[in-house]
Amino acid sequence: MNTPRIQILALLAASSLFAPIARADETTYAMILKERDAVLTRILTEREARIATGIGDDEAVSSARLALCTFRRDIAPLKAEKIKQQELIVAVWQKRLASLKSRATTGVVGPEDVLLATDSLLQAQQLLEELQLDAKKG
Repeated sequence: MNTPRIQILALLAASSLFAPIARADETTYAMILKERDAVLTRILTEREARIATGIGDDEAVSSARLALCTFRRDIAPLKAEKIKQQELIVAVWQKRLASLKSRATTGVVGPEDVLLATDSLLQAQQLLEELQLDAKKG
């Protein structure tokens, strides 16, 4: 008869020991997210600065912007923020595809590059639609 009470008390005592650890882990996690956002933002800023000086690469800027938006979308707590970030991702792919199509007409890139970018754009649009449908459901 006393055994269940002892087990319950032991379980409560053990779980109270883990609460500070869980809070510390949440704090550590939040710090990592903040630092990663800062690093990705800095990478984008550095690449944009190179473009401004004429030594940069549009694709490097696009890749940095995609990495930042994807990260922010993935960690966003609200559906609206996820959708906003995904819209930015779609816009990056639209711009990238237009650039590749333009360069394909001059023979600088091949048709496969255009197809791959088209697929990436369609994938981004598909995910945007899924996020918007999910938001409408509640």
